[in-house]
Amino acid sequence: MRSTLALTTLLFYISFLSWAQVPTPMTTNSSSGVSGPSWTKTGSSSYTLKDGNGNTMSNTMKLYTLKTDTISYLDKNSRTIYLLPDAESASDGSSGKLTVLAQNISKNFYITNPYSFVTMLNDESVIGKFVNINGSYVYYLDETDKTYYHEGIRKINGWGAKNVTQLPAAPNHTYWYRDVESSSYGVIIRGETLDYSTATTEADGNDLIVKINGVKTYRLPGYYTMASFIIKPVELISSGGSTTTTAGTTGCVRGDCNNGWGKWQYEDAYYDGFWKNGKKEGYGLYKWDGIGKYIGNWENDTMKGYGAYIADNDDNIIGEYRDGELNGLGYTVFGDTWSQGIYENGNLSTPFDYFRNSGDTGCTSGDCQNKYGYFKYSNGDHFVGFFKNGEKYLGTYTFADGNKYSGMFNSSGQYHGTGRFFFADGSYYGGEWKNGKQHGKGYFHDKDINQKIGIWENGVLITPMK
Repeated sequence: MRSTLALTTLLFYISFLSWAQVPTPMTTNSSSGVSGPSWTKTGSSSYTLKDGNGNTMSNTMKLYTLKTDTISYLDKNSRTIYLLPDAESASDGSSGKLTVLAQNISKNFYITNPYSFVTMLNDESVIGKFVNINGSYVYYLDETDKTYYHEGIRKINGWGAKNVTQLPAAPNHTYWYRDVESSSYGVIIRGETLDYSTATTEADGNDLIVKINGVKTYRLPGYYTMASFIIKPVELISSGGSTTTTAGTTGCVRGDCNNGWGKWQYEDAYYDGFWKNGKKEGYGLYKWDGIGKYIGNWENDTMKGYGAYIADNDDNIIGEYRDGELNGLGYTVFGDTWSQGIYENGNLSTPFDYFRNSGDTGCTSGDCQNKYGYFKYSNGDHFVGFFKNGEKYLGTYTFADGNKYSGMFNSSGQYHGTGRFFFADGSYYGGEWKNGKQHGKGYFHDKDINQKIGIWENGVLITPMK
């Protein structure tokens, strides 16, 4: 339903790539990295790959030589691409050292060298139409009817591989960019350049209007202040002109409020986040004017999962939500009073005591086994929140360098579920995590508030929604 959420119960408690890398929290269980992987040729076109411990990699995929004597392989388990130098012409039984070409590769990526390239979608090679825009490809694939971006593919001197991102939806898959140095524009339609012989332009404030055969067809919004080679969707100009929103407008005022990321304006509140079938679904922010805001997970138009209600007076209600209230582990802050434990329908049913323990490191306060406590690490990091079987479950992990994560963890102490990461430089990610990496629906902005919003996979944005 697109109606203002009821406040009665809640108010009772008023509460690639260039972006920053996510550090890993400390845990009692740690493992060392593998080094020195190798290959052995076992037949005319077959190879065995081993990690640094001599263990055979069991889930590999042979990629391409790209007109060279070097073979590329993908380890699907670790999502690492390796090169086998001079392996194509090597004799049977020969072996050599694997070279790591790229790590944390999603299922959508490209691999390239100076002679050729291949695009992989869902780990399968595809062939589409593309345009080279300042060393990057805008790549349209007819079979998926989607447009992708191959960042920096022609700026790589030797071998290279990088994740491919899907460009935001655009009318008829039509995109534009500006070249500041040459004072020119570009329009790409389904992986091909516009026929500029039929095009003329005129300024409209900060926008550029593109006419085709004298008819106003495309609007390039913000053209005169746009940086060079930023790929953006065009806006189509209909015969009736474009519509605009005014102050006091309610409804979907920005983005996709059906199946994407969008902002819905209510009379006294707004929701900015992910949608599914016209309902709030996934990570999002709901802000009540003059009262407070909820930031966290939604299911079927209601607050469910990990979330944080932060009142304008700085009261907090944070934890596991169901049906719009705390149901599960959580804590509240009302003025100077903290309460933590198990909640049922917004009421604290099982309080957890919080007390000072001895020592300056380790579990210095509370119960760090299966309740609520404060754990101080020897490197200066600390975690405060709920524990299960002696491992972090729900709470806030603060790094000594100023980075901070608040949200859910898995049994291995990794970020998992819904969580929010606050980078020391001012960058921010909020959304879904899996095994320590951004995975699922998520929102990111860097220190300059440049946004990346959409579907993430293994720490990489693969489906932009803005």
